[in-house]
Amino acid sequence: MILIMAPMAWLLGTNQFDQVATSVLLSIYVVVLAFSAWFIKHRMRLTTISLIGVALDVCVIATLPFIWHTTLGGSELPAGTTLKSSVTLIALLFVALNTLAMRPLYPALVTIGALLVHLFLLIMGMGDNRTEFTNSYLLAYTSPAISTGRVTTQFIVILLVGAVLTLMTLRARSMIVEAAQLQKKNIQLGRYFSPNLVHRLENAPDLLGVGGSRKDLSFVFTDLEGFTSLVEENEPAVVIPLLNQYLDTLIQIAFKHEGTVEKIVGDALHIIFGAPEAQPDHAERAVQCALELDVAAERFRTQARMQVAFGVTRIGVNSGAAIVGNFGGEEYFDYTAHGDSINTAARLEGANKYLGTRICVSGETRSRIANFCGRPVGVLILKGKQEEIEVFEPLRKTGPEIGAVEQYLSAYEALQAHAPDAYARFQAYCRVHPEDTLANFHLGRLRDGQTGANIKLQSK
Repeated sequence: MILIMAPMAWLLGTNQFDQVATSVLLSIYVVVLAFSAWFIKHRMRLTTISLIGVALDVCVIATLPFIWHTTLGGSELPAGTTLKSSVTLIALLFVALNTLAMRPLYPALVTIGALLVHLFLLIMGMGDNRTEFTNSYLLAYTSPAISTGRVTTQFIVILLVGAVLTLMTLRARSMIVEAAQLQKKNIQLGRYFSPNLVHRLENAPDLLGVGGSRKDLSFVFTDLEGFTSLVEENEPAVVIPLLNQYLDTLIQIAFKHEGTVEKIVGDALHIIFGAPEAQPDHAERAVQCALELDVAAERFRTQARMQVAFGVTRIGVNSGAAIVGNFGGEEYFDYTAHGDSINTAARLEGANKYLGTRICVSGETRSRIANFCGRPVGVLILKGKQEEIEVFEPLRKTGPEIGAVEQYLSAYEALQAHAPDAYARFQAYCRVHPEDTLANFHLGRLRDGQTGANIKLQSK
């Protein structure tokens, strides 16, 4: 505004004083704008600069009527004629411009400043005996007289527009703050839930209320072999970035399959499928997630060998009933699940260490998947359990191990039936597939005189 109006007033000025005053005002404004731009660019003293800007706006509102007055004749005209300038329109324009900052304080300050300027101009006009006041709008437009109705209207319009815009800015800012808080909440929720579930939880706040319910769920437990040694034998500057990258890789896969990361315990992940949002195919999601986790973990292990000795990632998958929900108090609570099915998933993860496998899936999970692709591991009696549990190793439908499944199944059926040729079949199989650690585990059992598919493990 000053860059447009000040040069015009300078050109129209009738005396040297008008031109000098206008030039000084323009110079001050340009200098302040330059310093403001520099501070804003460097993100320094933004609040102070903003308040200075508001003060300058009020100064412009106060100065322009006098520039207009002196341009038309200065002291030759009654002081009250300053009220006949465009000061009201200028004030309203600056109030409107200050609302764009979404700071209610700014339009409020400009409104107060504009009202004070109008009051000052009115008092100054009333103090000049040459100032005439009239009730006729027509006479006010055709003579130097001041319309009392116009002056009153000016005060009312500035007050109303300023108040409305201030309230609108206040409301708009409140909405922005609420949106920012919601976004922050979404980011926090995104640390626990798959991002594409967060918007559903927004529409169902009861899902995040304190309390729980019994549901049929699937659980995936992961654990990194040799994690303690990894931490003790390497510097934090090496281990921490590597571990964070490893966990981030696995978490992204969990979120991809819409799993809920219940806990991160050191290097281990506890993932829930089927809660808080119901997933009829939670068992299949869990197995597919486990297979992808295995591929990613093996790839990461290969890459990490260049820096440290990164261990194998073991994975356990189980399905069953559990109580899931928010447990804790009003101030702090944790979204988690409780039940024997969770413990079984943890035990299956540990069983991989003894079986030579990387993924163990329970029969409960397998029974919930129509087209399960995998092979039997055995009937296990896990540590702390009395009941037997059938365990399977899931396989990728396009993996290289698919071609050897039939030969393995033939040997396993002989093992299960206590057939005399079970040892010979596993021996023949392992001769062709020496890398198959599970088959070598069964061959070792047979060599030690153990028969049948029932295996008692002292897993964790």
